[in-house]
Amino acid sequence: MCGIFGVWYPGGQPVDVRAVERSRDTLVRRGPDDAGTWLNGNVALAHRRLSIIDLSPHGRMPMTGEAGDIWAVFNGEIYNFQELRRELEGLGHRFRSHTDSEVIVHAYEQWKAECFSRFDGMFAIAIWDDRHRRMVLARDPHGKKPLFYYHRPGQLLVFGSTLRPIAIWPDVPTAVDEASVYEFIKVGYLHAPRSLLVDTFKVRPGHYVVIGPEGVERDRAHWSLVEVARRDAPRFSGEAELLDHLDAQMRSAVRKRLVADVPLGAFLSGGTDSSLVVALMREVASDRVRTFTIGFSSSEFDESQYAVRVAAHLGVENTVHRMSVDDLLAYVPDVVKYYDEPIVDFSLFPTLAIAQMARRDVTVVLTGDGGDELFGGYERYLASHYFEYYARFAGHRVRRAVARVHRFLPRERLRRFAQLSAARDPATFFGLFANLGRYAGLSTFVPEEKLGESPEQEVARFIRALGLRPTAGAMIYDATHPMIDGILVKVDRATMGFSLEARAPLLDKGLWESAVGLPLSLKIRSGQKKYLLRKLLYRYLPTDLVDRPKMGFTPPLRDWFRKELRELLTDALSEDTVRRRGYFKPEGVARLLREHTSGQADHVYPLWALLMLEMWLREFA
Repeated sequence: MCGIFGVWYPGGQPVDVRAVERSRDTLVRRGPDDAGTWLNGNVALAHRRLSIIDLSPHGRMPMTGEAGDIWAVFNGEIYNFQELRRELEGLGHRFRSHTDSEVIVHAYEQWKAECFSRFDGMFAIAIWDDRHRRMVLARDPHGKKPLFYYHRPGQLLVFGSTLRPIAIWPDVPTAVDEASVYEFIKVGYLHAPRSLLVDTFKVRPGHYVVIGPEGVERDRAHWSLVEVARRDAPRFSGEAELLDHLDAQMRSAVRKRLVADVPLGAFLSGGTDSSLVVALMREVASDRVRTFTIGFSSSEFDESQYAVRVAAHLGVENTVHRMSVDDLLAYVPDVVKYYDEPIVDFSLFPTLAIAQMARRDVTVVLTGDGGDELFGGYERYLASHYFEYYARFAGHRVRRAVARVHRFLPRERLRRFAQLSAARDPATFFGLFANLGRYAGLSTFVPEEKLGESPEQEVARFIRALGLRPTAGAMIYDATHPMIDGILVKVDRATMGFSLEARAPLLDKGLWESAVGLPLSLKIRSGQKKYLLRKLLYRYLPTDLVDRPKMGFTPPLRDWFRKELRELLTDALSEDTVRRRGYFKPEGVARLLREHTSGQADHVYPLWALLMLEMWLREFA
């Protein structure tokens, strides 16, 4: 796990090594153990290293091959590097180290851009091909590792693991991309290839970009979840055989992620995904298994008791750290230091806290990310599944009538379902359900001409285009949008902010190729989410630790904005500040503030989005 940076002036302008080192060293938290720079006239590559595999100097990057005309920097892990190394050695390549990094160089020498589809892992890679005078940038299938680049065709290319090293490069203007501002406000994250800076992009997950002297020559997918989802799912003789297959695949995914020359552990919340990862870890690990849990002083949010019981049942060493509201609030002033692009996910606070705690004892952790999107773990999938059947026998006129009386229904979940039941089709229903209450009233503060297509319309359009069952399409949408550009950003920045590597077995490429196309009835059944994953977990845990309500943690931001964070919020979103920025209606933002702080309404989502954006602008613009 590392931080990478590079620059190229196609016109021949020499690169200043001191400027390279300044940009490189903004990534010191991603790589505190070592640093390296390679410079050749108008091109430079640089690297900050967090040593995980082969801790010797032989693992230092930038790294080159036998001929010295291919140079690479790399962030991440290639889990099948040993198999690839044996294949490459059989083809005549000679290695100087025992790292996965050197495999990348030789794989590119042998297979060029086709090498990326052979890699099983998480990665952001930059390769300088001196013979053909081009830079190749590549990112792993799920985008677990970030990679940004600023590009003026024929003049300048600057890339980095985060925005910060690019933004401080002398020839990069820090102009804000206005369209991206409104995109962020609408959905709470920035979908690749967008970024908040003009002419600065994210390499899309599962893609590689070839940039030559005159500009981008190719931007192609080496792996596509959409295409994988459209394939026929593997066939099994019955549920037992399928469970055996998934068990073996997940064990393999966990085993691959235990390769490290440093201490290793896991995050354990006590939920289905993290509990299964830890159970499999316990089965395949040769050393003791250490797990880390965050607890909260408020019992309303605290699920650490379940993690403690899971750890005790599995016989692993669990560390619990209990936090107060004041502990979480301490992260607010420096949140942009960790997150160099704003996201609206309140759970970034406990994620920062557990990363900081775990780093005291280990350098690598396994997480349960990906299980909800692959196996149907969110409430919105269950609601969408029900709506598919409801819409078959209840026409639009009937559904509209039900929506009109939703407030008289007895339960909150039923009221919410009925409120949205007038949706024209299941794809629209999911888009509405997924965005319900989060960014309602955008027209209050966003200029009308900047609103564009609504979030639910964008979601529905994507799902319809897939040609899958709507609920299955909803899972693909989440896996290719909020998971990649929200959840995985949250985890990457939080862990790397404390020099901690996070590995996600449930995001294993082979696992997704086997499971993403499985029938929906194996994911949602009889009102139960994650049916198949729960059946697998029954093999390792008693049912009372598996069949329990999903809690999660949402910090009480709505209350903080009325108390502890009120001064910060009102200062950041003052009328003068909003007017000076020029993006939003000052009177509309003032209305949100007034209604929320007085308790008249709940505008926590748009206010947090606006606050995160303003904090980012103060840091970068």
